[in-house]
Amino acid sequence: MISTLTKLRKITGWALIIISIILTFISVFVATTGELLKGGGIYLASQVTWYPGVALLGPEIIQKSKDMWNNFIKRFKS
Repeated sequence: MISTLTKLRKITGWALIIISIILTFISVFVATTGELLKGGGIYLASQVTWYPGVALLGPEIIQKSKDMWNNFIKRFKS
């Protein structure tokens, strides 16, 4: 049961982050067309989906960030 909940949490978290990234790009595009109010509203929606996604993926995001940082440092030193 716990593994099912963990899978659901991860899927929901990644889905929210992907939606947030898509909404961010859409908001920039809409804002460049001159509709700043709509672009700002879409950007706000992207933030509303970003933070819950990050909260759901907390442990995974921290571990992924550490792994990426360590790989970067290894490449930089060698």
